[in-house]
Amino acid sequence: MADARNILYVLATSIPGLFILGLFKLGLMKSGLLESGLLKSVLLIPGLLILPAVIMPASAASDFPVAPSDASAATASGLQQLDTAALRKTFTGTHVEQDARGQVYRAQYGADGSVILSNSSGLIDRGTFTVIRQHGGGVCLRLEHQMNQRMCAIWFFADDGVHLFGYSPTDGTLRAVSRPGAD
Repeated sequence: MADARNILYVLATSIPGLFILGLFKLGLMKSGLLESGLLKSVLLIPGLLILPAVIMPASAASDFPVAPSDASAATASGLQQLDTAALRKTFTGTHVEQDARGQVYRAQYGADGSVILSNSSGLIDRGTFTVIRQHGGGVCLRLEHQMNQRMCAIWFFADDGVHLFGYSPTDGTLRAVSRPGAD
């Protein structure tokens, strides 16, 4: 019963939890279960245990991790920079990326050096990408809507082994967070 009490406390101290808890209590009151004492029943505890899963948004599993503020902070925290061989292997196929402004898009990196960027509304831009040796290795894009201006990033592996953090090679600012996506 102490576990159920802890779960109720966590629910009661979060705004989504208060909403769910209120709906849960309202449903129990209307059904008469609250007055009958069945709230303390062992049968309801499993229901209470799944409430945190209901409260957690479905997108939480797909959220991007918080990147170190800049390339020097990434290096200082021990993150490994991808070299040219790792970049060539990693940047083929589809990636889901979040830029520094928080916009999420899909990037399709072709084996031929082509790149297509899209979001939920459709095509954003297309162009080419190259892997460069400068700055210990990086990826440069030339996109049509960006007047074919070359934009480069150096990439670091995140601690989770899935995500990548991309930084400007010139000033070290965060450019994007990326992870492999479904093709």
